[in-house]
Amino acid sequence: MNGVSSAEFAVDMGFSIKRLIFLEEVAVESLVALGGLNADERETLISWTGEALGEVRMSFRGETFVTRALRNPSIRGCPACLREDAKSFEGPATAAMVMRGDWQLRNVNICVRHEHPLVELWKVTYPVDRYDCGVRLKEISDRILEGAFNRPLQSPTAYDLWLDKRLGTGIDTTWLKDQTLFAATTFCQLLGTELLRLHTSSGIAGASEEATARAIGFEVARHGETAIMASLNDLAAQSKGAGDEPNKAFGALFTQLARGYRDEVAFDPFRDIVRDCIFALWPIVGGEVILGKPLEERRLHSVSSAAKETGIGPALLTQFLVTAGAFSKDDERPDARKTFDARRYASLLNEIPELIGPIEMRNLMSATLSQFKSLVDDSVLVPAINIPTVKSPWRREDGIALITELSGYAQQIDVIDPLWESLHAAKIRSGIRTGAIIEAVRTRQLQLGARAGQAGYAGLCVLKNEIDALIRAPLRPKHVQDLTVSAFGRQIGMRDKGRFLALIADEHTTATEKINPTTGVAHLYMTEKDIQAFHQRFMTSPTMEAEFGQHRRKLLTEVLAAGVNPFAPNGEDYGYVFLRSEVEAVFRYANS
Repeated sequence: MNGVSSAEFAVDMGFSIKRLIFLEEVAVESLVALGGLNADERETLISWTGEALGEVRMSFRGETFVTRALRNPSIRGCPACLREDAKSFEGPATAAMVMRGDWQLRNVNICVRHEHPLVELWKVTYPVDRYDCGVRLKEISDRILEGAFNRPLQSPTAYDLWLDKRLGTGIDTTWLKDQTLFAATTFCQLLGTELLRLHTSSGIAGASEEATARAIGFEVARHGETAIMASLNDLAAQSKGAGDEPNKAFGALFTQLARGYRDEVAFDPFRDIVRDCIFALWPIVGGEVILGKPLEERRLHSVSSAAKETGIGPALLTQFLVTAGAFSKDDERPDARKTFDARRYASLLNEIPELIGPIEMRNLMSATLSQFKSLVDDSVLVPAINIPTVKSPWRREDGIALITELSGYAQQIDVIDPLWESLHAAKIRSGIRTGAIIEAVRTRQLQLGARAGQAGYAGLCVLKNEIDALIRAPLRPKHVQDLTVSAFGRQIGMRDKGRFLALIADEHTTATEKINPTTGVAHLYMTEKDIQAFHQRFMTSPTMEAEFGQHRRKLLTEVLAAGVNPFAPNGEDYGYVFLRSEVEAVFRYANS
């Protein structure tokens, strides 16, 4: 009003403007006294000015910001506000023009009241000259009044209104209410900048790219973790090249969270969301550190990572994984991005290198070519993968388990006893399927003998007269009682005895403890009631095959493709055992 600069006025009042700029106590108290401010007004003044907290932090409106978010050589403002100030005063324009505190914050886009974007008023490096607002405004007041700083008006976005309200009142009804304002506004801009790649049009006329990014990011972040995760998934879907890692998919959002704001605790909630997305989409190896935290256990494999670990070629491995339902044969993703559940398919990956060819399988079982072919044709033995080009499709354990099981039923017989004939000879002479003969052995309708000195399948025999009886009379209905837990487990395809015992131990199905009449030792048996209870609740691929009449591998693939997961309450691993209700729902729907 009197032609005195702020610096001169401060000296006249007994303090320097530099001390006032840095809010030294003596200078602030002198100003408060000159202005006649009470305690609340003093607090409001300081809160809108911003007060240093150490060397790189500031307190502003009750929030903590990094200093660079508020202090910058470029001073912005709303020319409409300043012009309105001047018009309401009869004296010099600069005596009435008031600089607003929110204009300092880099993430404020516009003046909500006048719908005018903030513009640079001046740019000065030296803080004392920069904040001598009277002098700086006097230099540009005529241009402000003439409209030289005017820009096209913009309607405030939801972001603008949210930030204005939170700065003014502290009220926030969005998910961001629990996040610091600095982290929230910064994350909105980082996320929005990446999401701009997915938008052909921003829909925010006249807005700068930064303002547009903040608005787009806020529209997602305001709704919380689920919405943020969905947007991150969209970004990841755009980066589907073989070498596209998270830093490419998420750009500056990833690099800033990883490095720029690595030590900012306020960004941890956002880091956690991005990290969870990465762990859910990329084949990260267990122990690898992402955004400051390690992945405890591998969650996903890709065809490439699994091929590297197992030593199996990607093309062959893909055939196994498609057959097992890990992904569709029409999946066009590159091998490095074609991912699948690492835990669910761990046993398959462990199994594949151990698979053997037909000759080794026959030798293992001591079976001739015709005997082996008969077992395969009748699905007594099923390859791990039924693709002709795969040269080693057989599980060693399947052959061993079958011989072990049948040997348990067998009695020793003389090598030349004419009353007995081999299983294969009985099949050829009677026309009864090999699988039906073996099933009759299991249900005690046929006795089984093992010729002395002949190991394996080739030495197993049945009585000719009992086979003749089966020719004359159809097989009796299946009636299995008191099977050992291991024998029943093999029947239903749960050859890993530990898993089936765990299912019993965890009380998901029942078994009955009985004394073995031969040894006098207590064992767990599956009685008829126990077996019925299991089948009423659960299904496995062999029981699906028996019930639905299609090959078990085809049925298993369909069940997994329909989104039915193996029974695994609380994360337990019982292998490929499914709830009957869920399996039946798949095939009811398919046949409806």
